[in-house]
Amino acid sequence: MDYHIPLINQSKYLGLIPNPINIDKFKVLPLNFANEIIIFHGINSESYFKKGNDFFEKALKIIEEKYYPKVEVIITRDVPYKKYIDLYNKAHIVLDQVYAHDQGYNALEAMAKGKVVFTGAETEFVNHYKLSERVAINAIPDVTYLVKELSFLIENPKEIKAISERARIFIEQEHDYIISAKKYIDIWNNALS
Repeated sequence: MDYHIPLINQSKYLGLIPNPINIDKFKVLPLNFANEIIIFHGINSESYFKKGNDFFEKALKIIEEKYYPKVEVIITRDVPYKKYIDLYNKAHIVLDQVYAHDQGYNALEAMAKGKVVFTGAETEFVNHYKLSERVAINAIPDVTYLVKELSFLIENPKEIKAISERARIFIEQEHDYIISAKKYIDIWNNALS
């Protein structure tokens, strides 16, 4: 979406094709709220400010104080990929980025696993896919807003489950790699004719 919007009226632009995800490689992990709600925030130091990690960290401090022991917050910084995935697999909620109109691969893969992801889910994204219910939480650079959204989910775990299910369905319908490949072929064939 971030590339799509500035190209909309360009004569050579052929349209948005969603990033392909091999959904067979991403199994939905069961959500268990028996002990606590787990929030995961993986930080890459090189993109700390570009992704808005400063806003997430401030919000998480407030959430930890407000909801201890109902929540467990897992924060990683520059960890090896395997460790990152092992820790994020435990989470119900994944904090991705605040400066985007839609999702990058990290968020899409988390959504494929049924995570509730704080990422780009701006109006343009919602309108483009004609969504009537949230498949991700639109993250913006506003600590108060992030705390409000996280608080709502913690206090309403059924909504975590509902968004989790919608996220997976969204990935299956819009980002399946076979569907995306067919869209590339269709656009290619139409451009040649």
